[in-house]
Amino acid sequence: SLSRRMCSLTDMRVVHLLPTLDVGGAEQIVLELARRLSERGYDVHVIAMMGGGRLLAEFEHADIPTTVFPKTGPYGSFGFFPTRRRVRELRPVIVHTHLFGADLWGRLAAFTARVPVVVTTEHNMFPHEGWLTRATKKLLASQTDAIIAVSGAVKRHLLDVDRLPKNTIRLIQNGIDLARVIPRTARAFRDVPRLLTVGRLDPQKGHATLLKSLARVKRPWMLDIVGVGPLERDLKALAERLAIAPRIRWLGVRKDVSSLLSASDIFCFPSLWEGFGLAAVEAAAAGVPIVASDLEVCREILAGDATFAPPGDVPAFAHAIDAILGDPIPRIALAQRGVSRIRKSYSLERMVDGYVKVYRELVARPSTSLGILSLPKDGASL
Repeated sequence: SLSRRMCSLTDMRVVHLLPTLDVGGAEQIVLELARRLSERGYDVHVIAMMGGGRLLAEFEHADIPTTVFPKTGPYGSFGFFPTRRRVRELRPVIVHTHLFGADLWGRLAAFTARVPVVVTTEHNMFPHEGWLTRATKKLLASQTDAIIAVSGAVKRHLLDVDRLPKNTIRLIQNGIDLARVIPRTARAFRDVPRLLTVGRLDPQKGHATLLKSLARVKRPWMLDIVGVGPLERDLKALAERLAIAPRIRWLGVRKDVSSLLSASDIFCFPSLWEGFGLAAVEAAAAGVPIVASDLEVCREILAGDATFAPPGDVPAFAHAIDAILGDPIPRIALAQRGVSRIRKSYSLERMVDGYVKVYRELVARPSTSLGILSLPKDGASL
């Protein structure tokens, strides 16, 4: 393996690398993780290798030191050089990368800067990755100290499909800020039920399936769509062609998703593939009845507390939604039943504890050569 440099630091510095700071599940997790690691005494820095984004202001508001480089070169490849230079300046104990662009160039920057510990989190699993991407991931894994899978489904994908080394993979399920969740009571549906979906407007999230399904549902409904993305114009055109556009509100990026969830009657999660599904967990924690794609990770997270339909199956989604609208009381009870389990299993505190435990183990290894460290005083830390 690559030799690790000796270092003498006055605190525990962790640098998180992302492609951008745009709105997305992985970016939100890094924001929450960085904020809570800072509260526990870690010196946290964030580097966006390929541009800023809408979440930059939130990182700044949380007083998390952030460096943003512009996107240059194929897949942000030219970001390698300024990132390596910045990592050398910061001299972290740990570099932690997220999402493929940063996983690739960020890990290479960390390796060549001789960072003692390199960690990556796998936030998703892509069903159509080519052999070159998988080969690259396998090569990088051989030099990576830990690969974090955000769900059991992602862990199995890393083992069975990507064939990464088992001893490198750790499971730490994502968490949500339960303090922000506004419960939906067991109230009846509105006369015109309010449906909600939250997610980037891109092919993975399956919005086209949802719109086509709702066009088949003859009962009253209204749909709120939270999110932006490259498919926005196409999806709006599809809604017009399906003659359902007047029943849809396109809400863009919102900071009041918790309020929208508590006011909704059904949460729709039509993704074609997922590594976790933060939006679905937030809906489940609020006690909202859920219609979700029948994905391995959705079964893992939502258990039996949701209604499932095969991903991309328009008639099945239409039938599932229509069945809930026709007989909502059992589905409301089902959603309420799952709240305590979700709140127990998917808190941010449990997630952060998991990362701190991995950091502790990696830095404490005899093979990790460090100088004298003055470490965070948090009892859960090193």
